[in-house]
Amino acid sequence: MPFFNSESVKDSSGILQALLPGANIQKNNQRVLVTVGTTDEVLVFNVGGTCFETYSSTLRRLPHTRLSDEQFLKRHYREKKDDYFFDHDPDVFKVVLQYLRTGELHLPSSLCGASIKAELEFWGVEECTIEDCCWLNYNSWAQTLQSLKKLEHDRQISMGTHSYNSENTRKWYRFRNQAWEFLNNPHWSFSSKIYGVVSIILVFASIFSFVSQTHEYFQVSTEHNESLSAENASSESYLPWSNNSIHPALFITDAVCFAFFLLEIVVRFIVCPNKLRFLKTPMNIIDFLALVPDVVSYSFPLSAPELVTFVSLMRIIRVLRSFRLMRHFPGLWTLGYTLKASINELLLMLLFLIIGMLVFSSLIYYAEDRENFPNIPRAFWWALITMTTVGYGDMYPVSNLGYLIGSMTAVSGLLLIGFIVPVLVNNFILYYNHTQCALEREKRRGQRLHQQKRRQKLERMNSFKTENLNTEN
Repeated sequence: MPFFNSESVKDSSGILQALLPGANIQKNNQRVLVTVGTTDEVLVFNVGGTCFETYSSTLRRLPHTRLSDEQFLKRHYREKKDDYFFDHDPDVFKVVLQYLRTGELHLPSSLCGASIKAELEFWGVEECTIEDCCWLNYNSWAQTLQSLKKLEHDRQISMGTHSYNSENTRKWYRFRNQAWEFLNNPHWSFSSKIYGVVSIILVFASIFSFVSQTHEYFQVSTEHNESLSAENASSESYLPWSNNSIHPALFITDAVCFAFFLLEIVVRFIVCPNKLRFLKTPMNIIDFLALVPDVVSYSFPLSAPELVTFVSLMRIIRVLRSFRLMRHFPGLWTLGYTLKASINELLLMLLFLIIGMLVFSSLIYYAEDRENFPNIPRAFWWALITMTTVGYGDMYPVSNLGYLIGSMTAVSGLLLIGFIVPVLVNNFILYYNHTQCALEREKRRGQRLHQQKRRQKLERMNSFKTENLNTEN
């Protein structure tokens, strides 16, 4: 019987199959099992080197599978050995054969879900026929495979490991490819590691300069009082050669960091393989915005107070440069990606948190005195702090009923954290282990390419020496 993919054909064929002699409808799962005769004809199947024997009537019990199609079986029949040969996984075929015998599809936990899916498609068995006890593991395999593929794609884009077409042999393209790898891949060569260390040092220097400018020890007076006594001058560490409130050392640090990061982003934009993707990458956007206040301050005189305030606020983006460490520490990037990939769980936690805030803030408002909880919106703060187990102590119940409501709020917060956090932890462990394995594969692939290039270079040198000896002789 031919194998059909259309759902309408399957539904109509199922009705016709129920009318066949020997048909039996299972009430639990509404499957149609057809037993055609009681023939003792035994068929031999050689699947991946493993032999299976079954009755021909067993193959026709589920007419929607490909094993019930005689034309399909004829294509794989071997007359010399009088068997049917399939170069496929014997373990999955064993599962399919058992499914034909019992009408229940159970999967072994030792096989990969992607491999099982491909085999089931070959034998014409639908995924929806998998029993509930095995569906959870099978579905988790499929979801994990999709998540890891998306993880690898996003990691290559975020880390800048996507490169040019290696088949292009023109010198300019090879130079741009090497420059791109040098700037974005710290593991590409020893010189790229040194560049990565220098980049990290300048990132911390830029952040240190931004943070230190707010401390009085790194600030100098803008007015010089000549009548100031030597004792007071020494105690205040006055620097008469400074004309602003920023320490000269910090000013020089800012100038060096600004020149480095400006030159870096220009060069990276020139040599990047995809200009549009480069402009849409979040890390590149942060680098660009972090340079805006320095470009404005060095290009225009900051006379207007509004412009000074704007530039000062824009300098906060310098702190975000710390995310550049993701290129050197994959665990940091994995943590951010875990939060991004677990957005559904985080939204669910936020929903539970909002419901808990509404319920417990309303209860505590009517259970306590108005002096402690003047209104329900103010009680939102107490419910949020209590459910997250922080407890600042600025608002607290004093009555027995308030104690009971507070205890319920704290316990519900613990349950909320206990339900959501393990999901985030499992996702982080999965992504982190995959990232480590991917980096190890890239490292070994690079070593193998380096060895191949070295071997080819030695072969060319040996052939060149051989040609010289032949010409001399």
